[in-house]
Formats: sequence, C-alpha cells, structure tokens
Amino acid sequence: MNGIRTTIVLLAGLTALEALLFLFQSPSPLSTIQDEILVGFLFGVPALLIGGLVAIRKHWTVMAAVMYSTIALALDLATIVQEASQPAPRAIVLALTAGSSVLNFLIMILGGRCALTFQPGERPPEDPHPNLQFHS
Repeated sequence: MNGIRTTIVLLAGLTALEALLFLFQSPSPLSTIQDEILVGFLFGVPALLIGGLVAIRKHWTVMAAVMYSTIALALDLATIVQEASQPAPRAIVLALTAGSSVLNFLIMILGGRCALTFQPGERPPEDPHPNLQFHS
C-alpha cells in the first residue's frame, strides 16, 4: 500500500507541475481538438489515475500510471529537445520540463516496483473472455 500512496503523491505533483508548465508555455497553433486532447492527456488522465488508485487500491492499477508516465517522459524529452533547439530557449520551460521528466521517471521506477510486488491476498482480475472448449 505504501507504493500506491507514493504513486498518488507523485501523480498529484506531476499534475501541479504540468499546470505550471502549461501556464508558462506560449499558446501553440493547435486546433481545438488537438488542444483538448493535450489538456485531457496532461490533466484528465492523471486525475483518473489518482481517482482509480484511491478508489480501487489494487497494485495492477499502478501499472496504468507506469504506462502513462512512460509516454509522458517521452513527450517531456521531445519538449526539452525542441525548446533547447530554439534560438532563445526559455529557462523556466526547460526547468519545469526537466522536473516533470524526473517525476515521470520516479513514477516509472516506484510504480513499477509496486506493480511487480506480489500480495498474497490480492487476486488478479478475472478474464473477460469465456473459456471456450472445443470438443473434437
């Protein structure tokens, strides 16, 4: 359970850091749909993950946070490269993105450790597909 609490705190910190980064970045020429998808990914997915971790409190739900942070870390690294290649890179954007990268990396490491630990009282989710047996 300690790993789940740590993951929840890291996700909450990541969401706050992304909000600061969202405020400091200049408005990009994205379409409305692309902007909504970006906002949903930056704020909606972590909020759903935090809610799921608080409500369900299963180790396998942490794996969703690990998958999210893997994608977010790749986006952070791309943002760092893009910002650093600008003629006048903004130090605040680079610093906030580097902080976001560190939090995503910690979620991957600590959340992965939590997801991979075996708890004897916890059962895996049931298979949604019926067991079809073919008689020959």
